Formats: sequence, structure tokens, C-alpha cells
Amino acid sequence: MQHTEDTNPTSDNTYIYACASSELEEGDLIECEAGSDRIVVGRGEDNVYAVEAICTHEHFELVEGALDGNCLICPLHFACFDIRDGSVLEGPAEKPLKSYEAIEADGSVWVSYEGGD
Repeated sequence: MQHTEDTNPTSDNTYIYACASSELEEGDLIECEAGSDRIVVGRGEDNVYAVEAICTHEHFELVEGALDGNCLICPLHFACFDIRDGSVLEGPAEKPLKSYEAIEADGSVWVSYEGGD
């Protein structure tokens, strides 16, 4: 989703700060926390995306993996998830990742987060 000038994510309590836009180059991954949830944010094809940070196959940290285009690769067993929507592109994972809306505004990356504790 592209940010528009008439919306400001910092005024909406459902967005959390992930990082400065300059910290997230093409193919990069970072991890942030929202409540008890861990979220991995990546830049693929010049857009920012966010999904849950733990592989659904063997509970491994995806931030340690790689982002190849839109394919988020788990380093443990090489499951591939589409970072745009969390869907499984290649096993052994069968369960998709939860995805979150990520936007860029005013030089920062923000992730929509509602709920959790």
C-alpha cells in the first residue's frame, strides 16, 4: 500500500514503527516486535512488506533467511514464503505466514498491528 499525504500512520495507534526507510534496502530483512508478536519486514521489488517472523514449519527465525524478489526463504529447511501475503511458495512448510500491512511515510517504515498483548 502506498502512503498518501492526507494519512499519517503515527496518528493512528494501529501502526508501529519498524525502522527508518534508509535502513531497509532492496532484499534486506529486519525484525520488530509488537506486543508478544515478532514481525519480519522486508523490501522486495521496491515495496515494503511484513509477515510473522517465525517459520510455520519448524519455528525458526526468518530474519536469518534471505529475500529473493518476493520469496522469503527460511534458512533451516529452505521453505519459501511470498512476503507479499505470507503464502507458501515452496515446502516443506504447509501453513502460510500471517501478513501485516506495511507502509512508508516520512522516511520511516510502519507496520499495521492490531491486537496481541
